[in-house]
Amino acid sequence: MGMTIDEFVGKLDKMAAAYGSDASDTLETGATDMRKALRKASPVGHAKHKHKLRNSWKMEVIDRLGQEPEAHIRSTAPHFHLVNRGVQHPKDPHGNPKPEWMDALNKHVGFMQRAVADNWPEIKKKMAEDFYGKVRGHLG
Repeated sequence: MGMTIDEFVGKLDKMAAAYGSDASDTLETGATDMRKALRKASPVGHAKHKHKLRNSWKMEVIDRLGQEPEAHIRSTAPHFHLVNRGVQHPKDPHGNPKPEWMDALNKHVGFMQRAVADNWPEIKKKMAEDFYGKVRGHLG
């Protein structure tokens, strides 16, 4: 008798085409929430520098006429790829292999994927409820 969250989201997707500005506003709110979750999950180093991974998350919502809105979240930190992917063959400054550094350098591998997987279900549900609240006013 009831409806699952996936069926509910499926019906909301059809309404998103009809009410694009409401969908764009809801997506922007959801993307901001995801950016906050990524920022919270980012590892914190102890060195003082201006390109901290935690403070480098940027978000952009692209809303084209006649197309679904898109949200892009990216990190501008120059060392993001090293932290998220890890280091396969660590070497010291002289080029000598240092396999004993593997554990220390790779302890945050995949932190971004884990943060998205952990936070996406609740953000998706919140976005669906927000969009329904906005569209409900149009439906009467």
